Amino acid sequence: MCREMASGHVESQRARVSKAFDLMDVDGNGEVGIQEIEALAQRLASRFGLAANSKQHEELRQASVDLWRDLQHQLDQSGDQKISRKEYVDFYADADPAVIRRTMEPFAGILFNLFDVDGDGKVSRSEFERYHRAWGVPADQIEGTFDKLDTDRSGDLSKEELHQYLAGFIFGEPGSKG
Repeated sequence: MCREMASGHVESQRARVSKAFDLMDVDGNGEVGIQEIEALAQRLASRFGLAANSKQHEELRQASVDLWRDLQHQLDQSGDQKISRKEYVDFYADADPAVIRRTMEPFAGILFNLFDVDGDGKVSRSEFERYHRAWGVPADQIEGTFDKLDTDRSGDLSKEELHQYLAGFIFGEPGSKG
């Protein structure tokens, strides 16, 4: 029974990681390269209404490129300057969460600042909803996710609560919709 549960968790984890890969694989060819990462950063900046040459736009682009370089260094086993689905899934399915959180931290910080439109150091329900509506997430999923993430029941999300959400896409932590 325990082996079946562990196997189910591993498969669920692999499916969640594969879904995260799909978000980056813009052209659906099973590989992600720097061009796709830059296109994703541009898309995200556009959805947040950031001017092309603004400081926030450049910070997002640079954090995306830096995250890509870290990922490529760790995951690109074939040396082809791209990360395949297999490389990505194999790495993240077995990765130490603490190592991945350290890798994601700069990018997560930039995303927090994008979520936090009014700059008050927390993400309100309306800021959270704004981000997810831009990506076409159904309203019922947004509402339920926000409530799960707001672990201190403050009505806002802290940096840590939002970071847990971002990590949840990979690790299946509470509040993620993986």
